[in-house]
Amino acid sequence: MPSLSGIYDSYLIQPVAKVKENLSILTGGHYQHYRIEYLEPMPPGPASIVDMVLQAGQTTLAGGGVITKRVVTILQLNDLEFLHLRWEPLDNVEGVLWELAGQARFNSANIQARVDINTKNRDPYLATTTFWVLGQNRDMNLEARNPMARATPTARFMFWGYRHILSMYDLCAVAVDALSKRKVVGKTQDQIINDLKQGDHELVKLLIGNTTWLPTEGR
Repeated sequence: MPSLSGIYDSYLIQPVAKVKENLSILTGGHYQHYRIEYLEPMPPGPASIVDMVLQAGQTTLAGGGVITKRVVTILQLNDLEFLHLRWEPLDNVEGVLWELAGQARFNSANIQARVDINTKNRDPYLATTTFWVLGQNRDMNLEARNPMARATPTARFMFWGYRHILSMYDLCAVAVDALSKRKVVGKTQDQIINDLKQGDHELVKLLIGNTTWLPTEGR
């Protein structure tokens, strides 16, 4: 197996960290720091398929039509759950992804890339479809587009990857401990907390330990 160097490596999807290791997750404009307490695969299969036509309460998706972005309910989570996923359409449709509803993924100033049935021909492991979902009320949203001139009765997408259960570091407690043990000098408790939220690499390594840095939402 080739050596993996990052979180989007072009290979079969696999965990980016192990149980009892740390994740530093960018969400809401700052980093939250967690420890993995449980980890299990979510294999591709019938339970991980969503039909956007059915989810929209329609019977077909018209030729050239769009099902506007909406929450994919099968991927909704409880607090302190975390998903690391890849995905693909099973029908000749295109998918456009948001995390959260107002934050586009796979986008730059002038484009938002779509995933279609040809994506895996150019990216056999679908590594470029990788995305993350963190906890409750941070739902991903999916839009489906029909590139054909004729209507399609289904717009199915399949998701697979890994589910984590996390524990969150109490940054107030971390800061208090750092000051009491003089691990950090010249900073107040609030400054330590703010630096941890901003992702100060050296401070995170000193007070929390080695970690894997992950971006959950678009920005």
